[in-house]
Amino acid sequence: MQRKRTKRRINRKQSKDKNIKKYILSFSIAVCFGIAAFFVIRGFFEEPESFDSGKYFVKGIDVSHHNPILNWENVMEQNITFAYMKATEGNSHLDRNYEFNYGLARKANVKVGSYHFYTFALSGDEQANHFLKTAKFNEGDLIPAIDVEHSPANPYSKDKEFVAMVIRELKIMDNKLYEHFGVHPVIYTNKDCYKLYIKNNFPDNIIWMCDLHKEPSDDIKNWKIWQFSHKGELPGIDGHIDLNYYRYTFAEFKELLLP
Repeated sequence: MQRKRTKRRINRKQSKDKNIKKYILSFSIAVCFGIAAFFVIRGFFEEPESFDSGKYFVKGIDVSHHNPILNWENVMEQNITFAYMKATEGNSHLDRNYEFNYGLARKANVKVGSYHFYTFALSGDEQANHFLKTAKFNEGDLIPAIDVEHSPANPYSKDKEFVAMVIRELKIMDNKLYEHFGVHPVIYTNKDCYKLYIKNNFPDNIIWMCDLHKEPSDDIKNWKIWQFSHKGELPGIDGHIDLNYYRYTFAEFKELLLP
């Protein structure tokens, strides 16, 4: 009788030990999956800090008053081909660093372009006039661009009439720039604004797509420029800077230049 009890106790202990081992194994696997998931998620949400693509070779940056005035000779040494810079916003605002950056970048032989930050609640005609009167457009510069994105000045709205108004005034601005330059402006935007305002409404415009997590898909028709980071770091440049790729070759890049 004693032997049977002892044997039962041993079996119970062995069973308990097996359960503990199973628990430890399951826990270890869960921890490993958790760590892996953490790094995958962190990698997804972290923005690249440098140009490291093996696919795209035409590199660009974009700047505004949020950036310091750059040493453009230094920018050129980083093999940066092009730079868009904010010129205007709304119907009266001029970016305070625009004239300095424009002049210094051209002097350093960086291909430069000017962009206008589009304000939803204002006349497209007035915004086009302000942009044309204020910004600089010289031979060999990049095609002008319009920045279309939500901001404190451009609230998101589901109201159909508001969305229609945004599109209508943007078309007015686009047409006025087309009449002036003979080419439609580049439209900078992100996925949300593309779906709301741009898709199927501006088929002739080159799209400059902001996507901080992955390359734009071919569902976004006519995308030619990809802004892939707001946290770029370049040697000799203070602070973060926006990084971009042109989609095609150096030879094809000429399509972005004004005649």
